[in-house]
Amino acid sequence: MPSMNDREAAVLVKEIFTKIEQANSIEQINNIVSETAELWKNRMDEISYPKIVYNITRSEIEELKKNNIITEDGKLSEEISSGELDPLTKLLYAIVWKNGDLKKVKHIIQGITSEQDDNKDDGLVFYQFGKYLTKTIGEPIIDQHVIRAFGVFSSMSNDSEIKRLRRLSIITKKEKAYIYAYKEWLNSSVLKEDLKNIKDYSYYIDKVLFAVGKTIKAKL
Repeated sequence: MPSMNDREAAVLVKEIFTKIEQANSIEQINNIVSETAELWKNRMDEISYPKIVYNITRSEIEELKKNNIITEDGKLSEEISSGELDPLTKLLYAIVWKNGDLKKVKHIIQGITSEQDDNKDDGLVFYQFGKYLTKTIGEPIIDQHVIRAFGVFSSMSNDSEIKRLRRLSIITKKEKAYIYAYKEWLNSSVLKEDLKNIKDYSYYIDKVLFAVGKTIKAKL
């Protein structure tokens, strides 16, 4: 199957966003992916990424700091690799260490503890993930695919921007405006109130946009 061109990608994005804005339930949101062949093959792997039902609070982070598990500047303490930890913590720390992701934890912590968006320009995906983990209404999960999809939706008349976004692979400060705009859209009146009254509704929209963004990503 030949890859879609920029205009075909924009048409698909417009079609999917129209369906999202017309949806009244999570079932209708989920059906967007299951009923669209292009998206179904690029759906999120729910075995690798099951829904997170817990939240993390600022007070819990402060408690970790008191116990010297997290440093004052929001990093995992070097002491935890030699400290007294429960088996689950040891196992999860080992996975993070093996994947070389220890430095990313600070961005998640900053997202959890920050009360508002600031001038942060790096680690934006993990920073926003931290905000999502607080389970504050209107704080979604983002990644390159979600922002690619929303960016194209916001740039329908800008062919050069659509072309750039379809080739996007890393979220940088250039995409901060799209992140803010995406959160505003999630809280706006264009979405049905019945949908927004459902707990964690943004998670299900994120899943749809993940599939959309992955589908329209240009093959280089």
